[in-house]
Amino acid sequence: MSGWVRDLDELLRGRKTQPGALARGTEHLPAGRFLLVVVGLGMVYGAFMGLYALLNRTPPCYEQWLASTVKTPAVFLLTLIVTFPSLYVFNALLDTRLTLMGTLRTISAALAVNLAVLASLGPITGFFSLTTSSYAFMKLLNYAVFGVSGIIGLTFLVTMLSRIEGGAPAPAAPPSPSGFDPAAAVPLPVAEPAEGHGRAVFRVWVLLYIFVGAQMGWVLRPFVGDPRQPFEWFRARDSNVFMDLLRTIGSIFQG
Repeated sequence: MSGWVRDLDELLRGRKTQPGALARGTEHLPAGRFLLVVVGLGMVYGAFMGLYALLNRTPPCYEQWLASTVKTPAVFLLTLIVTFPSLYVFNALLDTRLTLMGTLRTISAALAVNLAVLASLGPITGFFSLTTSSYAFMKLLNYAVFGVSGIIGLTFLVTMLSRIEGGAPAPAAPPSPSGFDPAAAVPLPVAEPAEGHGRAVFRVWVLLYIFVGAQMGWVLRPFVGDPRQPFEWFRARDSNVFMDLLRTIGSIFQG
């Protein structure tokens, strides 16, 4: 347990993502431990989110609290399973530095940061569960918390990749058959690329992850639990998460 805490602390403080460390590879990023951290911290936030069902239902709905606790880390792990193959294929096609395991280590580190931020906001969600009975407000609050933590985690991912690419050694110039040394010549100015292929791929994958993750949460709902409806582990498939977000915002402004 202490090893997980130490690895997470070093990750959050930036010791594991220093440019010099990432230039040597990603072997120092323990993917297994970080994924266990994702599960543990996801359950922590899910427990805070499920407090609404304990405090605003009569009698308290312990089933909804348990469902929220279990399903929160499932959203992140299932989204990773769905989107990881596309990311690896994109990286392989563009011949980036990351191997299959290197890609998994990088993503697991970013998810650990994402869930650390999410769990740190759990007490705030618990506080509002204690002080309000508005179901629409609690849904919107959770949308905001997931959004903020996701942006921080995915920004961390893109920054980490830029450091990995920045440490890539430049290819050596081939020897000239005439005996002329190219290094001795005055180099011509060459425009630097705006961003590496790997970063471009990750930016596309980030959008995929956001859309898949949002819809995955919609498929696994309910998380907060409408006190006017009976408890269900899963709701019937209808509409999508983006339409629900608009409806939730509209219901708050309507009263």
